[in-house]
Amino acid sequence: MQHQNTIKWQLGKNWHQLHPNVQRRFNRLPTEQQPIIYDGVMDEVYCSGAGWLFAVLTKVIGNPLSPHRGQHIPMEVRLTTRPGQSGVYWQRTYFFPDKKPFQVTSIKKDDAGRMMEMVGGGFGMFLDVSAEDGELHFRSSRYFWKFNRWYLPLPHWLSPGATHVIHQDLGNGDFRFTISMDHRWLKRTFYQTGVFHERPN
Repeated sequence: MQHQNTIKWQLGKNWHQLHPNVQRRFNRLPTEQQPIIYDGVMDEVYCSGAGWLFAVLTKVIGNPLSPHRGQHIPMEVRLTTRPGQSGVYWQRTYFFPDKKPFQVTSIKKDDAGRMMEMVGGGFGMFLDVSAEDGELHFRSSRYFWKFNRWYLPLPHWLSPGATHVIHQDLGNGDFRFTISMDHRWLKRTFYQTGVFHERPN
């Protein structure tokens, strides 16, 4: 099974609005034998009290949210694909001091023309992809639970909030990764930002 470059396909003609370095970064696909690995430091990893509760309650579906807070947290991001499986696996490992490494794995893939990011237990979110000022943006449009081929939309109030991810090129091989989650009533539940670079092969 071939792995489609979902991000490039979603952007279409707007792909060329991305910074050339961002294009180069996302214009290739990893494999099991040749994963793409990024090392970096999160300047800030934040969750509110409500965010912490969401993180604790979602442990049963594979730790999709970090319950820990901290500054200057080393982190590794490993991208791979798997034979016979669609999508790209994103494995994020946080190295909080005095704690076991905290690992989050999700899959970004296309489904009938829609981009989604899946975590454990059939839960995921549909993503809108855009290029803005040379940056790559992902915004969640709806959280869902997938059962077989059926998608059950989840109420917005039952989610940790609208997700917004920004990939911003900084030059010299570095880029900034920022993710925020904002709930209509609970306000900001999660925020993380840090600078990364690709690990040489």
